[in-house]
Amino acid sequence: MGLKSSTAIAHPNFALIKYWGKSNVSGNIPAMSSLAITLDSMTSETTVSFPDDLKKDTWILNGVEQPSLGQIQLPCEHLKKISQIEQPCLIESTNNFPTAAGLASSASGIASLITALDNALGTKLSNQQMIEAAMLGSGSAARSLFSGFVHLEVVQDQLNCATILAAEEWPLNVIVCVTSTKQKTISSRQGMEISRKTSPMYSDWVRNHQEDMELALQAIAAKNFDQLGKIAEQNCLKMHKVMKTSQPPIDYWNSATYTCVETVKDMQGKGIPVFFTIDAGPQVKIICEPDVCKDVVSLMEKVPGVQSIIESRLGKGARVINEQ
Repeated sequence: MGLKSSTAIAHPNFALIKYWGKSNVSGNIPAMSSLAITLDSMTSETTVSFPDDLKKDTWILNGVEQPSLGQIQLPCEHLKKISQIEQPCLIESTNNFPTAAGLASSASGIASLITALDNALGTKLSNQQMIEAAMLGSGSAARSLFSGFVHLEVVQDQLNCATILAAEEWPLNVIVCVTSTKQKTISSRQGMEISRKTSPMYSDWVRNHQEDMELALQAIAAKNFDQLGKIAEQNCLKMHKVMKTSQPPIDYWNSATYTCVETVKDMQGKGIPVFFTIDAGPQVKIICEPDVCKDVVSLMEKVPGVQSIIESRLGKGARVINEQ
């Protein structure tokens, strides 16, 4: 099998119904299902090649060689084992948005890696195999393989992931308010284990999660913006309560995060179709209908502590863009 270089891109996804916690740590299986939207303007690009003089697998992230493969090691080893190819590979990844700051760079990075590797190695993995390989690197990476509204269903450690509504079928806008570009001190994976072991709210979070999922799926099927916004915000706040009741408490928010939430609530009070969600980081993601996007951006730009704003529509799944 001739080895070729391959470049793939993937986009981060933001969960509207979130997971926080693993049921199977070794397989990195989430303790619950999740529902997300994939974005188009934020991109992770990964090129995989096999230089003859390379002595070991090497990862260069945003132009800086990493001391280890970190969380990309398991999916990389997994695909190489399937292909029965042992030749060291050079992995060059870039993100056009802040890395490890609560903007799902690991999800899009892993999805682009899996897509590029599968093409370069000629493994031709099925969708299910791609999902399982992505999961080895990040519990949310499988969602970035798909476009639009994405449902990652977990039933007794069995995974299914698919687009349930295409981006063009319900065109919504996403406004990302970046309130810090610092890397977070507690990774999502570390935080989930802390919460699972110590939060008194964790068991209820897992037990009641499916109710939120059913309401969100109904809202998406009906394209009911108000219902989707209410359940997404509730689910987000419940997850952060689990984090904050962990020992030690996990609080990713900063003062600008709180002010952004207050500003969204003010807009809702004025009848503007908008809602927020926040993942494991201080950034606030605001979902709105396209006709109010400019007004929402204008208001959020005035919030103290908002360093930058990223506008996006819903986007495509991971895909190969170049091969040699």
